[in-house]
Amino acid sequence: MMLVALTLMWGCGSSDGGDDNSTNPIPGQKWFKTQGPANWAIDWSFNEPIPQWSIPRPEDYESWMILMVTLQPELVPYSSENDLMAVFIRGDVRAVARPAISMGNTNDVTFILKVLGNEVSDEAMDMQLGYYCSKLKLSCVLAGSNRFVAEYVYGVDKPFVPDLLSGNTKYYVQMPLTLQMPPIAQNVIQPQKGDLLAVMVGDECRGVTTVDENLFLAPYSFKVYGREEGEQGTVYYYNARENTIWNTGTVLNITSSAQTVNVDYN
Repeated sequence: MMLVALTLMWGCGSSDGGDDNSTNPIPGQKWFKTQGPANWAIDWSFNEPIPQWSIPRPEDYESWMILMVTLQPELVPYSSENDLMAVFIRGDVRAVARPAISMGNTNDVTFILKVLGNEVSDEAMDMQLGYYCSKLKLSCVLAGSNRFVAEYVYGVDKPFVPDLLSGNTKYYVQMPLTLQMPPIAQNVIQPQKGDLLAVMVGDECRGVTTVDENLFLAPYSFKVYGREEGEQGTVYYYNARENTIWNTGTVLNITSSAQTVNVDYN
């Protein structure tokens, strides 16, 4: 997946291309640049209250399994002891847990859940994961991420790291995007380590990826998030060497369908 470093806010420096200090160095080109920096990251903070997930009564169930969930790296900076992970089967809560105490030299955040059930060993039922991040006030729900198998232990020998953010409740629209940069831009930008590509909706970052200076013209694939179908985003490029932000003038509609977009220059 994708993977981007998360922060709650993206920093100062306008990126709408409309500032008085924007420049257009080559007549006829679409790209405009403004001064950086570009601390682009998706803002995952939301406003959901803590869910009222009740711990099930063991005496109501005949079987169990152990599920250890490792929190995906993008969410680790926001984890706290108040976070919750739950497992649902057929809409019923079958397990609830808070983060386990980390053992050894690791930054992993894990949840150990004893999932209860009345299903027999040969009846594998789809489970649904629910996660609540207290600091972000954000919920994530993943359907069918694993299956209940009686007296089975899962996620211990091999870490189970589900993409919880793919089930987040803030950005319902998630679009796999592939961007192709124009060859002429390589000479103008002179890409280097630390450069970024992003899709912005106004001043809000909806998707970002790092640039490989050695493979500048290779396609860049990352996920773009939307609050509703059809939101319009604009492609921006951050030049770390000059500390400048380029508005490429390339506009796209954020939908639930994958897109491949050629970034125009002229």
